[in-house]
Amino acid sequence: MTNKRIFFMYTALATLLLNAALPVIAATASASPASVPAAANDIIGQRLVAEERASWDLAIKRNADAYKALHASDFFTVGGAGIAARAPSEASAMDPNVRFDHCELAGFDVHFVAQDAALVTYHVKANGLDHGKTFQLDSYASSLWMKRNGQWLNVFYQATPTPKQ
Repeated sequence: MTNKRIFFMYTALATLLLNAALPVIAATASASPASVPAAANDIIGQRLVAEERASWDLAIKRNADAYKALHASDFFTVGGAGIAARAPSEASAMDPNVRFDHCELAGFDVHFVAQDAALVTYHVKANGLDHGKTFQLDSYASSLWMKRNGQWLNVFYQATPTPKQ
């Protein structure tokens, strides 16, 4: 399968999943994002970026308890192998046979889709060893964070490889 087809497939799948989730998000939100003062959204956005960075750091350091505490019970991911529920996704992130030699997260943006829901998007560049084989990661990533019972939790993570030039 070509990179363009893979990119299109991931984009289409992510769009379908988010379109399915947005009515639920909108129905559970008590106010629109516009009704929240911009300064409050800026503070929350900065916190969510910090949480997203912490998530990567905790996975790289294999701090399973702290890493899992950032996820909602219905957390799932979409990646090259398809859709993964919370448990297999978290197990993959804690794999002792994966080592990161370099990991750079940049270009963060936070999009509030409801008062208690924000989509964090950014660019990931990383390299290291995966079961003895070198890997290079160059992807655009997105995480959907929702405030539940007063706590911001990650409910969805998706990565799309950058197009090869």
